[in-house]
Amino acid sequence: MKIGFLGGGQVGQALWEVIQKENENILNLLGEPLEIKKVLVRNLSKPRIIPNYYLTNKPEEILDDYEIKLVIEVMGGEEPAYSFIKRAIENKKYVVTANKEIIAIHGDELLKLARKKGVDLGFEASVGGGIPIIKAIKEGLVLDKIKEIWSILNGTTNYILTNMEENKAEFSSILQEAQEKGYAEPDPYKDISGLDSVYKIAILSSLAFHTTIKPKDIFREGIEKITLRDIEYAKSLGYSIKLLALAKEENGALEIRVHPTMIPQNHLLSAVRGVNNAILFKEERRGNIILYGPGAGPKPTAMALLSDILELSYSILHSHPRYYNFAYLYPSDLKPWGEIKTRYYLRFWVQDRPGVLAQIAKILGENNISIASVIQKETNIENEKAEIVILTHITYEKNIQKAISEIQKLPILVEWNSLIRIEV
Repeated sequence: MKIGFLGGGQVGQALWEVIQKENENILNLLGEPLEIKKVLVRNLSKPRIIPNYYLTNKPEEILDDYEIKLVIEVMGGEEPAYSFIKRAIENKKYVVTANKEIIAIHGDELLKLARKKGVDLGFEASVGGGIPIIKAIKEGLVLDKIKEIWSILNGTTNYILTNMEENKAEFSSILQEAQEKGYAEPDPYKDISGLDSVYKIAILSSLAFHTTIKPKDIFREGIEKITLRDIEYAKSLGYSIKLLALAKEENGALEIRVHPTMIPQNHLLSAVRGVNNAILFKEERRGNIILYGPGAGPKPTAMALLSDILELSYSILHSHPRYYNFAYLYPSDLKPWGEIKTRYYLRFWVQDRPGVLAQIAKILGENNISIASVIQKETNIENEKAEIVILTHITYEKNIQKAISEIQKLPILVEWNSLIRIEV
């Protein structure tokens, strides 16, 4: 069976290599070999492990070739990848992609189009790298109601936070180290801002809750403002800081958010170090289930792509497309952001004089925020200021935001530093 690649970069080459090495096993599984007919690239002269006679810079040689039944998109980015995928489906080709941005933004449209055209769209590699997370939701966890998803979905941010803690270093120096080692892109915005995780939790939530979740509707906060001081305070209080992608369902209403989060050091996700990813499902019947593994990299991604390639190839060869997809069935009912309830860590500097804590406690109390603990760890005698850390009990996001705006207007406030949400 003839297939075509859209993209011949690191992932495309890793996929090429694994298909060549596993060709005999693929033949045994499918009863027919996979033949890569063409690979679309931008630069025909760039050195690759793929022989030059397979390469083309003309997308129509893949998208309009009736012999090619399955197209694999590994270009990345929204355009021209989205247009190419749509055109392939319109030409009644099956498609496999690793593109989380396209699936998060356009997945509902493309899956509906695929069904209309009698083909299918595989996107296992779009979330979690080498972790078989999409199939786990669609098949392994089918009909067991998922109540919550707690996840670490970005290896770059997890690497940075892990190494800030272990090496006692600030964000900027660890980011530079991650870039030098290839764990962070030259432009790391999508990773450190949480946007990459937003795309991924949008996909997982759409599947898990049988609804349509768009990235633009998800609250997002990145790790740029996390300091070593926050990490050390968290550790002394028994917490770790992770960039979590959270999705929760309660009485039909959903809350979906991505932000730095303090979680107890004995929590399963606290043990996820470096560039690894992990997804914890809280289910109605089976309880907690966790999947853990490499969240990125050419080889893990290539293996995730191959699992979809084999599944869809079988459908093509046996004329049996399987539309086994619960995503996008029902409209979503997302809670307003202010109605989210959690605990909070607050850190700031104030003038060191009597009555300061009373003023702050008064504002918190007036906004229905209960204080769990207060730390005044040290005083800067020279500047006559004190650092205050407050942990709250559970309260509404709208309450904490209103309280902070009032605290920031107090004459006794010297410097506002941090707000980090706490989940237990």
